[in-house]
Amino acid sequence: MIIPKHEFIVIEEQIPLVDVTWNENRVLINGLEVSPQASIDNELINYFNDSLNWIKSKGPSDSFPGYGLDQYGYTIISDIENLITFKNIIAAWRDLFSNAPTELILTGNYGWKAASEIGHYEKISFNRFELIESLNKLIEVIEMAIESNHCVIHFGV
Repeated sequence: MIIPKHEFIVIEEQIPLVDVTWNENRVLINGLEVSPQASIDNELINYFNDSLNWIKSKGPSDSFPGYGLDQYGYTIISDIENLITFKNIIAAWRDLFSNAPTELILTGNYGWKAASEIGHYEKISFNRFELIESLNKLIEVIEMAIESNHCVIHFGV
């Protein structure tokens, strides 16, 4: 089963996105792998979504609301103040999850079984150590953007 992921890289805002490609969940620019980069599970991004909407961002079109992450497109987070807020939000989630059991179970989306009127919340499972490592990678990406005065580009699923 393929698990949808969101990818995050540091980039100069002026680089044309036509130069960006993917190869086995790795982001490439002009054929070269970008480093650092982070890959975050779609279910986790959905879980974080309310707090991610505190981040001012830019999307590919005028219809993008200007906050949070574009689920299916790309998002640019460029201002230092917003990058710091983004980093602090991700660090807070990481610190919270460091207190979780090794198998971390979160409540996902609400759904229904086929041909039934009975609904339920999905249960999504993560390994605490892998989850924290992926959040640390994202923090590394954000910190590099802050230090280099570049932006973070998010690519949705």
